[in-house]
Amino acid sequence: MLDKILKYFLYGLLAIIVVIFLHYLGWLRQVESLLIKGLSPLQENINQVVKGSKNFYERWLKKRDLLKENEQLKNQLIKLAIDDSRLKALQEENELLKKELNFVEESKLKFVSAKIISGVSDPFSRSVIINRGKRDGLEKGLAVVASEGILVGKISEVYDDFSKVILLNDNSSKVAATIQNLDHTVGLVEGQYGLSFSMTNIPQNQEVKEGDKVVTSGLEGKIPKNLLIAEVESVKSTENEIFKTAILKPIISLDNLSYVEIIVP
Repeated sequence: MLDKILKYFLYGLLAIIVVIFLHYLGWLRQVESLLIKGLSPLQENINQVVKGSKNFYERWLKKRDLLKENEQLKNQLIKLAIDDSRLKALQEENELLKKELNFVEESKLKFVSAKIISGVSDPFSRSVIINRGKRDGLEKGLAVVASEGILVGKISEVYDDFSKVILLNDNSSKVAATIQNLDHTVGLVEGQYGLSFSMTNIPQNQEVKEGDKVVTSGLEGKIPKNLLIAEVESVKSTENEIFKTAILKPIISLDNLSYVEIIVP
């Protein structure tokens, strides 16, 4: 078996030597030319395939890098949007606290500052929970105001460390009020199913117009006089009725409260 393999090896080696010898003598040029000519289309196709594969790989790498860069830019934009939102929230909160502080400093009333920690909202109820209670001197019926002393509700339930505040648009909310008109009209500000509030029990003969300011009347012992509540948006009057109703427009939104002040005795 080894002799046979050795014999084939020697034949092959001899053939290679002969081919090399003939190549150097130039006797194989015509054959080589024919081979090159015959194989050139195949070589060209191979080159095209290699080039196409290289271009595809380069495009794939470029696309991958672009997708990665795009994802990084998206994440940066999200982070910037979050940071911007937080900054705006802090600025708004700081502005509210400044207004409340100015009101507290200018007023002769006593206040307890509180933070809203949760809210309750359903078709008929609008209330919030604050982080102050009996330990802080709070009691039922006290006035709750927002920035610049605008009335937003009353304490309805008090516990040791927290309290429930009924907002003005709660269906059970009622506040004795006065319209700042020529007649100093007295009435009752009542919540309207958690949506808005209005002033009722206004005598038909008293003039009330759009834009008139509505303030607390002082007829409730625990709520000081002249706290701003709202302004008149429109007046509803029905013939043969003793009283008419003023639809009120809030001075501030009751949906975005963060901090409040409770006026204490």
